[in-house]
Amino acid sequence: MENPPVDGVIDGVAVGVAVKIPLITEIQRFSLQDGPGFRTTVFLKGCPLKCPWCHNPETQKPAQEYYYNKARCVSCGRCVAVCPTGASTLIQGSGKGLVLNLDRSKCTNCMRCVAVCLTEARESVGQAMSLEEILREVLSDEPFYRNSGGGVTISGGDPLLYPAFTLELAKRIKQRNVHVAIETSCFPKSWKVIQPLLEFVDLFIVDLKSMDPRKHAEVIGCPLKQVLDNIDRLIEARANVRIHIPVIPGFNDSQQDFADFIACLSKYSSQLEGVDILNYHVYGEGKYTSLGRENEYQYKGVKENPPEKVLPLANGLKRVGIRSVTIGGLVGITTGENESGRDAGVRCMANVNGG
Repeated sequence: MENPPVDGVIDGVAVGVAVKIPLITEIQRFSLQDGPGFRTTVFLKGCPLKCPWCHNPETQKPAQEYYYNKARCVSCGRCVAVCPTGASTLIQGSGKGLVLNLDRSKCTNCMRCVAVCLTEARESVGQAMSLEEILREVLSDEPFYRNSGGGVTISGGDPLLYPAFTLELAKRIKQRNVHVAIETSCFPKSWKVIQPLLEFVDLFIVDLKSMDPRKHAEVIGCPLKQVLDNIDRLIEARANVRIHIPVIPGFNDSQQDFADFIACLSKYSSQLEGVDILNYHVYGEGKYTSLGRENEYQYKGVKENPPEKVLPLANGLKRVGIRSVTIGGLVGITTGENESGRDAGVRCMANVNGG
């Protein structure tokens, strides 16, 4: 299933050609970790990177997929009856009855099985929505945004994989005077992809995953220089930028890694909105299994770091003058008319080293 196209905008210029709308994996309301205040976050399906620890694997591939929850399956055979490729079959179980066998290698994701499943053992991932449907959903909570200093965050995946659509969505939201944030890895080779967004995006939340060019290219799948160049351009353009650092065991959690992050970000200390340190967690592991992609998950069995592991990084970032540093990304909400989203973020940030 694909989304209908819309006329769009590319590089700030209106175009009459169709612009593909990405599938939506989720529209999450009352989010507190994707920017200031109460927010609604739109998760687009599709990402050009290949982070092996990704906790949202359902947002990686642009095409529709489905979860299979084996515990909910009653082996009724309805999916077998509609499967055109033989991916779903009934086989003799260890007991007396038949059980469902799912061979994902034969599956074409036609979604017929999802449509007939009565127990919700199968759930589609990636919903086709029109631009108007998305806007209707995200703008339904305008009063909460205004009372909390919140707004709408466009996330993914990576929204810059769909620059024309993301620009049009941000523009339409901004026309209602609602705060717009974008979560991105800043991967594009061309600044022209990002520049048109400056007019409509209030906050760029940028993932910075490693300061090692080799690891960034080989593991993440994107040259580090592209990311750093785009951050430089955003800062030069006086955009509001907040950095997310995912701290991953064995990948970027050494003292040298921390020192490199601090050295890089120190030159922006007076310009950044803040830095959020996000400790690796294992919440995504079950998603890989449900998607039939458990062999892709490279962090199976890797334990989470204790919270104190990242304190040297947090303290170092504060020492170089970054005004807001959180562990966990809870930016906070406003409590009064004269308090900005930024001030609320500072007030509510994790109490790092007594700061």
